[in-house]
Amino acid sequence: MPTAADLMTSAVPRASPTDRADAALAALRRSRPEEAGHLYLVDEGSRLVGQVPVESLLLADPGTRLDSLRGDPPVEVHPEDDAEAAALAAVERHDADVAVVDSQRRLLGAIPIGHLLALLHEEHVDDWLRMGGVGSAHPPPTERDGTWDSFKARMPWLLLGLAGGWLAAGVASLFEAALEREIALAFFLPLVVYMADAVGTQTETVLVRALAYGKVALLTQLLRESLLGLLIGGTIGAMAAAGFLFFDGRGSIATVVGLTLAVTAVIATLMASLLPLGLARLGADPALASGPIATVLQDILSVAVYLGIATALL
Repeated sequence: MPTAADLMTSAVPRASPTDRADAALAALRRSRPEEAGHLYLVDEGSRLVGQVPVESLLLADPGTRLDSLRGDPPVEVHPEDDAEAAALAAVERHDADVAVVDSQRRLLGAIPIGHLLALLHEEHVDDWLRMGGVGSAHPPPTERDGTWDSFKARMPWLLLGLAGGWLAAGVASLFEAALEREIALAFFLPLVVYMADAVGTQTETVLVRALAYGKVALLTQLLRESLLGLLIGGTIGAMAAAGFLFFDGRGSIATVVGLTLAVTAVIATLMASLLPLGLARLGADPALASGPIATVLQDILSVAVYLGIATALL
């Protein structure tokens, strides 16, 4: 992953807070910096103390001191910080300016807005490709001779899904007796699997976005998402059980379906939290967790929990 230093330019306009607007404008015209969205204010030790938007500088009276024109504090990052996190922080602040400083807050340079936008575009395209299970190496849609490359990029993920399907079928076969006793259980398998996948995908999407901004506390994430999964699963389970009870009248199956949806929603949120965090800790791209890996695991666990509860209660 690129760092802030990789995108930084040191050729940025600087001035003292006590300088006048006319002198700063003259210096700006002479230097012709690459990044000219803001004029950075530094003290005698080159430490960043603020910034002046260039539009404010252009509209100011010639004798105005720069410290009276300063705008909002800039987004500050260190050279070793992740560049994508810096770009997202700038977007979140609605600010096109990212200043790069050292540990003593000495101004080293800035990241131009063009560099930030190019990085975000590249990372977002890569994330969408990974979520589709093809990866950043997949050939662009304009290429017509990449059939073999496309095949090699897609097949590993599809084989993973195939293996997961066989495992899910194997798990279901362990509960064949329960299915034979009550065939209606088979009708709700798609519902159970879909709801677990949907809840897990929501958690993965929110978590991967949070990871892009920085570190996420594991315990806090697990507690929050498990509680949220219980609330979501409990609500959906109660609605599904009430609907089945109204149309069919068998309370035992309604209880199995409702309880399963509640339990699998909690499991899905935990699985969807642990997988991206584990990938991030290992240095892998956490966007991979939004694809086939999490889906396969959640499907297998959902089938096992559903038929396990049915065997225990029926």
